[in-house]
Amino acid sequence: MIDFLRGHLQFFIIVLVWVVSTIYLGPLIYLILPGSILLMRARGMDQEILLGFLIVLVMSDIDPDILAMDPIKTAKNFVMVALAIVFMMDRAKFEPLSGVFPIFLPFFVYSIFPLIFSGRVVVASQKTLSYALLFLLVPNWFLMNFRLYKWDFVRNLIYFMCLILLVSPLIGYINHWYTVRGGRYRGIFGNPNGLGIFCFLSFLVVSVAEHLNKDLFPNRVTRYVVYGIILFNLIRCGSRTSVTATLLFLLFSRFFSVSPFIGFIIFLVFVAGLHYLTTNLSAIVTALGVQEFMRVDTLEDGSGRYFAWAFAWEKIQDYFLVGGGFGNDEYVMRQNYAYLRSQGHHGGVHNSYLTMWFNVGIIGLGIYFRSLFVVFVKASKLTPIAFAVLFAVLFSALYESWLNGSLNPFTILVVIIMTMMSEEEIAQWRNFEEDPAAEEVEAVETRPVLILPAR
Repeated sequence: MIDFLRGHLQFFIIVLVWVVSTIYLGPLIYLILPGSILLMRARGMDQEILLGFLIVLVMSDIDPDILAMDPIKTAKNFVMVALAIVFMMDRAKFEPLSGVFPIFLPFFVYSIFPLIFSGRVVVASQKTLSYALLFLLVPNWFLMNFRLYKWDFVRNLIYFMCLILLVSPLIGYINHWYTVRGGRYRGIFGNPNGLGIFCFLSFLVVSVAEHLNKDLFPNRVTRYVVYGIILFNLIRCGSRTSVTATLLFLLFSRFFSVSPFIGFIIFLVFVAGLHYLTTNLSAIVTALGVQEFMRVDTLEDGSGRYFAWAFAWEKIQDYFLVGGGFGNDEYVMRQNYAYLRSQGHHGGVHNSYLTMWFNVGIIGLGIYFRSLFVVFVKASKLTPIAFAVLFAVLFSALYESWLNGSLNPFTILVVIIMTMMSEEEIAQWRNFEEDPAAEEVEAVETRPVLILPAR
């Protein structure tokens, strides 16, 4: 990790410039961010461009009470535009393109239709385009960097995610209040659950990468440090959903590694026992002695989620079949904010499936998850633990709406995971490595032979 810091010092200076510019220069960040992307492109900083996009998304999630980062919440849209411009300018460098986007293309084509029923057509159109660009740009950028830098790039990405998590305790030393919300640790993220989701998805990134390459880290100490940083933040934030999703992945991955059939049986058993688990959760948590960590006093009301789900389901009936375009869930919930607040609810839908239903209707919901399952079926043929990843992600998405956002620091990690597992160049990387011995044999076989004339 020290080598990573030394080798990318220029990039960290650029990130520092972004932070200072956002706080003190305000609107100028709209020019500085995309300008920096173009500058990095000119200097051949391909890895740094993707890492920079990730840190911009993380910074946009920072609570304004910690740092005055509000301008970057809008400026990140310009980063996406800059990435699209670079992608078009350097199209040949990305060939052959990733196969992730074509699988989701039917969904993006369909998602144009619900815009007709949107209450905010301009905003909905921007969100639709942004979501499509995420699935187009990130897989191709990741795959291009893997072709250039192999597993060094994947390691650098993991180290960078760990550095993001390490920033939180440092800020906590400056002012403990900055990293705490409602008595729970949130780090530099907007809320504790956001930190939990990031830790959970980071854990998946590392686990999938290690599954594909057992020699990913130079030594065991580095491996333990990486997992330790992620798990420390995961446990400290107290996100029940993210902790459970991580445990589910660990459970399912063991069975799917042995046999896909056994994995599916275990999954069906889990689904069958889910109702019993949820109805008796308080008693189970108390029996295990983890009632303080699981905040047993808030389990019965679901921390306001069940109320939000019931209210959302009632309003979805108006958009049941087709939906109202991306961002429709925010539009409807904000229109009823006064009532929701009177009932003690201050958030959104808190469910990726209901949110997607709001936006693209049951038709779009079916098309989206058809594409998602196709990607993971393809990935399962290359990576046995693919379905363990899918089930864990689906569980996490059940309690938060993060899967529907293109410009949050979470969906990008899922897209990266899908790319790693479904692209043969990455999942089957050993088959694509050049064999020096084979090249030597080929060179001998093709060596010109001097033929002497007969006497």
